[in-house]
Amino acid sequence: MEIALNMNLLEDGNLKINIEKVAQEFCDSRKKTTNCLRPCYALHFVLFGKGTLIDGNGKKYELGKNDTFLLYKNEKYSYCPDNQDPWSYIWVEFSGTGIDELVALCGFDKDNIKKHIKDFNDFIMLMRNMYECYDASEVQYLRCSAYLMLILGKFIEQELSAKTPQRDIRNKKQIRNILVYINNNHMSSSLTTESIAQLHGMSVRSLNRLFMEVLDMTPIEYLNAYRVSVACEGIQLWNPSIAEAAKWAGFEDDAYFSRVFKNIKGVSPQEYKKSGTTEDPFKWIKEKGMLFR
Repeated sequence: MEIALNMNLLEDGNLKINIEKVAQEFCDSRKKTTNCLRPCYALHFVLFGKGTLIDGNGKKYELGKNDTFLLYKNEKYSYCPDNQDPWSYIWVEFSGTGIDELVALCGFDKDNIKKHIKDFNDFIMLMRNMYECYDASEVQYLRCSAYLMLILGKFIEQELSAKTPQRDIRNKKQIRNILVYINNNHMSSSLTTESIAQLHGMSVRSLNRLFMEVLDMTPIEYLNAYRVSVACEGIQLWNPSIAEAAKWAGFEDDAYFSRVFKNIKGVSPQEYKKSGTTEDPFKWIKEKGMLFR
């Protein structure tokens, strides 16, 4: 099942992260068991050796190199290094809001706090960069926060890759630059299926097939829908005349603009303007996860 990223987590300001600590430890085999109620979240990466962790429900995790584990805020844990091959780990502690939802997208939950990571060195490089940045100063906050978001982003990317067909991933990457081009040139009267296909080294047939597979619409249907969204945004923001909104969106013919607008929105541009709506005009493309503006 494909993961649906909840972009409202970012757009509504629900996600806030504070870096509390970045550290690493090379444990001694004589180190006693740590028992604690976590005051914040802590993401650990095991660099070498082995260790054991037990959560508040008594679930036991055996951990080793290339493993990571996430300790949740306000949860009890106990952990200790292996007697023969004690672990070493690097970790980041963080607090904030919206974090449970974010780490769920990464594949963690309170009943499964362990992951074995492929591309482990890529994660460790980011962690070491974060460690080098951390000096408990005001300046370090932005840099460390950026590295943590990159790390969580890699987890989410791996989750998506594991649960999304590779063909879908390739198609979305292929269509990305095409959508950027269309969006940046939506006012151009020379924008046609043929010109778009030629510019991106594709046949018209291949372009149409790509759009149908990713967006379930043709390139022209996408262009018209995007132009209508631009017009709606303009109407909401600066109250233009219908002719001005049409021109701003890239429609040269006002009558054609009105027909396309009503077909997509269900009301005429005049009715839309009178309604005073505050809808998000680009919600349709955000729901497809393909908004490139």
